[in-house]
Amino acid sequence: MMKKIILFTLSLSFITCDKNSNETITSSYIPPLSLPIIPKYNFSRNGYNSVDVLKCSLVKEPLDRLYSNRLVSAQITNEREYKDAFNLFNNGLYGIKPKEQIATSPLHLPNKEKITQDIENLINTMATISGYYSDSSIKRRKAQIGQTGFVGINISDPNRVYVDEKGLAIAEAFNYSIMGAIYLDKILNYHLDDYFFDNQELIKKHQNVVLPAGRNYTELEHHWDLAYGYYDFWKKLAQPEGIPLLKDSEKKIFNAFVQGRIELGRYRYEDMKIHIRIIREELSKVAIARAINFLLSENTRSNLEEDSGSDAFASISKGYGLIYSLIFTRKANGETYISYEEIKNILQKLQQERGLWNKNKLLADENTEGSLKNIASELAKSFNISINDIKR
Repeated sequence: MMKKIILFTLSLSFITCDKNSNETITSSYIPPLSLPIIPKYNFSRNGYNSVDVLKCSLVKEPLDRLYSNRLVSAQITNEREYKDAFNLFNNGLYGIKPKEQIATSPLHLPNKEKITQDIENLINTMATISGYYSDSSIKRRKAQIGQTGFVGINISDPNRVYVDEKGLAIAEAFNYSIMGAIYLDKILNYHLDDYFFDNQELIKKHQNVVLPAGRNYTELEHHWDLAYGYYDFWKKLAQPEGIPLLKDSEKKIFNAFVQGRIELGRYRYEDMKIHIRIIREELSKVAIARAINFLLSENTRSNLEEDSGSDAFASISKGYGLIYSLIFTRKANGETYISYEEIKNILQKLQQERGLWNKNKLLADENTEGSLKNIASELAKSFNISINDIKR
């Protein structure tokens, strides 16, 4: 006797139809917990995919290569390597130039030149650490106060990091600064900006289903999808991992992206904007929580107290990059949380005097200027949160 089995994924039940008896039997079988249904961001038109986020990967890939091939290993020791590093940054790999993607939003265009220079300075600092401007042998020396080099047990230490004279791990500072200067700015301040979703010409094209040549999406859909594509690079940071403030952030952000795209398809623009506000608030929360957590985690504190301190320097430097990224956060109502100048001032406090080498200062109480707790508290106030909201 032949039977057909159809799985309805929404109800998680099996329905068996017997051709001879026309009898329908519903089973209460539930798939094992080890095989959960994972929701995906999928949208289509006329049976074909209408989501194209390839550009996001084309922007990210050369930056990842710059980070892993040149910065992490301090591999900018000669003219060829120097040119390769800046070619990846300036020109990318596929015709999309990462440098041009920095601070493209209307909010941050006025500071685009300064922000770009900040990122370029990090690459040039790594060239200095690598010995490009002097002797490549200096990258093999152990860093100390006022001297660049590696931090770790020895040159063979797989956890070693290369730092500047203040102890800043440049590769990590670069990587996490890019998280804000390109990806976060693209999400919150460019692709999900009110400018596009209040634009009557774009709204009319969307409602009339006017598609760019050879594409299966409207311009408004594409802006929304690209914002989601860049969020994919932040998704890991949105996972709570024991941080109280981030308990439901990942779920809220994902649901807002999905539901907002649905409302856009229904032409319910005000309902869609509710989800934009959720994304702004929750993703900004992710940025501040992660920045502070890198500074104040138990791992950071315990590693600071060790002789090598490589893990602490790397962690604080990631925090440094995320603090820089806070420039690009945005309140639900569209206002900014903190200015470029304020962030630069805070980062200067972290680097003053002996920088990360001054462990006593870093581990001091909240009232000591430049301590990790002092910097974290100052940032928390700007975002109207408490440090206790972030402690694991």
